[in-house]
Amino acid sequence: MNILKKFMDSGNKPELITIPSGQFNLLRSKNSPKAALECIYNNATLSVRKTGKFDYELAVYRVEDDSEVGTGDEGENFEDDAISVLSTQSKKKEEEWSVEILDRIMFHKTWDKQGNIALVWENLRGDEQDEKVQFVVAADVSMSDVEQFIQTVYRCQYEVRNKKSSLTASSDDLKEIEHNSARLFVQDDDHDDEDDESSSSCDDFQDAKDISFEHKEDNGILDRTPSPLKKVPEGENRCLMTSSLYVYDPLQETFVLQEPVVKVAIIDTGKYEFWLAIEGKDTRLGTQVGSNINPTFELVTDTFLFNYTLQNITLTYMLKFKNFDKCIQFRSVWVECLWMTLNKETWRDIPDREKDYILDSSSVPLEKQFDDILHIGESSHETRDEELSESESASEGEDDDNNHSKRIISSEAFEEPKRATSKGNSSLTIAFRNNRSYVTRDDKIGVFRTDDEDDSLEFVSAIKNVSNLNGKSIEPHKPMLYMEDRNLILSDGKNENKLYKMDIERGKVIEEWTTGDKNVVQYGPTKKFDQMTPEQTIVGVSQKGVFKIDPRINGNNKIVIDESKDYVGKYNFSSIGTTESGYIAIGSEKGDIKLYDRLGIRAKTAIPSLSQSIKFITISADGKWLLATCESSLLLMDLEIKDGKNAGNIGFLKSFPASENVKTYVLKIRPEHTASILTYTKKPISFTKAYFNTGIGQKEQTIVTSTGPYAISWSLKGILERDGIRNYPYRIRRYNGDVVADNFEFGSDKKVIVALKDDVSLSKVKSFKQPTKGVLMPNASLQDFYG
Repeated sequence: MNILKKFMDSGNKPELITIPSGQFNLLRSKNSPKAALECIYNNATLSVRKTGKFDYELAVYRVEDDSEVGTGDEGENFEDDAISVLSTQSKKKEEEWSVEILDRIMFHKTWDKQGNIALVWENLRGDEQDEKVQFVVAADVSMSDVEQFIQTVYRCQYEVRNKKSSLTASSDDLKEIEHNSARLFVQDDDHDDEDDESSSSCDDFQDAKDISFEHKEDNGILDRTPSPLKKVPEGENRCLMTSSLYVYDPLQETFVLQEPVVKVAIIDTGKYEFWLAIEGKDTRLGTQVGSNINPTFELVTDTFLFNYTLQNITLTYMLKFKNFDKCIQFRSVWVECLWMTLNKETWRDIPDREKDYILDSSSVPLEKQFDDILHIGESSHETRDEELSESESASEGEDDDNNHSKRIISSEAFEEPKRATSKGNSSLTIAFRNNRSYVTRDDKIGVFRTDDEDDSLEFVSAIKNVSNLNGKSIEPHKPMLYMEDRNLILSDGKNENKLYKMDIERGKVIEEWTTGDKNVVQYGPTKKFDQMTPEQTIVGVSQKGVFKIDPRINGNNKIVIDESKDYVGKYNFSSIGTTESGYIAIGSEKGDIKLYDRLGIRAKTAIPSLSQSIKFITISADGKWLLATCESSLLLMDLEIKDGKNAGNIGFLKSFPASENVKTYVLKIRPEHTASILTYTKKPISFTKAYFNTGIGQKEQTIVTSTGPYAISWSLKGILERDGIRNYPYRIRRYNGDVVADNFEFGSDKKVIVALKDDVSLSKVKSFKQPTKGVLMPNASLQDFYG
């Protein structure tokens, strides 16, 4: 459920964020002659509205419900009382109640006697002293949505008080607002016990030897420092804290509280290895610190999510810390330990700027998200929420594959029956000048074309028995279209310093090129759209160098010496990509990326490693965006310089200033969805090459990749706007077989061509859906997860 509402354009004030369902009550003091609790609206919504540049209000709307019944004294008309006590302003008072967001409303979260989350604040319009109002949040609203609403209110209070953007607020500023509001509950005996029982201490480990970990039955407050954990590997405690522990229920698709208080430790076991240990009253679990558990921080909710696998069962756990500061402290330790585990180096030895880059890329950009929420009313663009609902509506009820794609069995299209010895389809290459697509399979290449009239693929022909100039059969690898889409450049997977040029019309290899002592790891066009032109040069990388190849050079070695650069030592370069202007990016197995404006010189920008090997690189035509494919994540990098004298330039042309790092969005499958995928496929996440939609003069706005039987798309707009914790930016489509490769039809962001092991499909992006259990693993049962 997405509670962010960018703008309600009905002639009223803009709503920034909404809790869509709950009950609105009036709370009176014990000294009041009237009922202590009185229902005002049995079914209501709660919103934050912007009323001025730095002015906001809380608004409660009554939702029509014939079952509304008051809970006060018998015979009282609660609607009349609501009018007299809560509102004296407008003719809409029976349907709506609002109040300015000021410090003195003392807005805070608590729980009612039934255990429901309740948002309470002072009733500034009440007839009696110490009156409060309470919005009891409906059970189907997620805790993360509630936390985001609360943080938004606190930031609004900051702006009202200081008359400036809340982006300037420090964590201490916001904590001060939260603590001042908490005084309301310290003075309220009706809520003391409930609030204490629901809270947990998350303070850092200071001197655990002398302080025990115990739960005080009289008031439920934990000791400020937990004791060391039992039955954990020997080593130094890097951190020792407490948190709440939740586990994800994949059938109900929600996180369920497992223990309100657990101890959490990260232990240094030596040799750059670390252990995450969690211990509670009824729970004890531990795992090696590593990227394989899909660690994910969500700072807006003070949570850390990860996968935990035991005996082929994968679960998703969530640690919820006491507050933002504790979550940040845990994140800092986790990131350091994870980096040292992956790199086998000491954290303190890397430059501070690199540390900042690694930390900045490890979680959701909190400040950006709140800026979008609080100031979105100043923008009139269509919300991503509306786009998603349109896509969902368009594809509703069309689950069958054939409703959205016309499929061809590749082995039949290649005019031979399926062979048990066939390795299946292995790659997909999209033409730019015509509507052709090329799929490799063993020693054959299948040619397909799109039919725009019925959105289908048609088989055109098959190039069989691909062989070199000596007539020896080869299996084409890494095909690249070349010279106006009339040729293919191929490698054979065996001779690393040899490439082949194939004439597509003749279906034969017509040239062989060698690269001397340079083993070609990857290659690509000199400029992004060169395959549409007669350009003959291409660029490539070896493990320690970058070079240009020109087939017109006399002799066997086709390397252009003065446009090549070798590095001392083995850099383990692994990938290359180019822009429309010929700027070049090179990725390595270590995970760092170098940006060049031309070959033969030093890199203009060096982007540090996030400890993930770069498998593939795709770059937007203008060079502003770089998309790196890693094994289990994608790295979307904004290469535009924002500050200093080079502001407005891109990293290919100018270096980033020392005060600025490349903004990197880490795109990955959320841990709870990863658990479902692992359970369904029995395979880890392994992304195929990710692509932007591509076309001459076309803006890149969608990303597509795949893992296992799932094709996955991201909206750039959704990524940048950070739709909200539960409204995931990615969409998924499941197929009956593993996806080998997928890419957009040239010039379109609506159609995706998908090569499966034995099928080829043309699918519409609107057929991709939210990653629910029905999409990820249909017909799932408890036995699938726990059996």
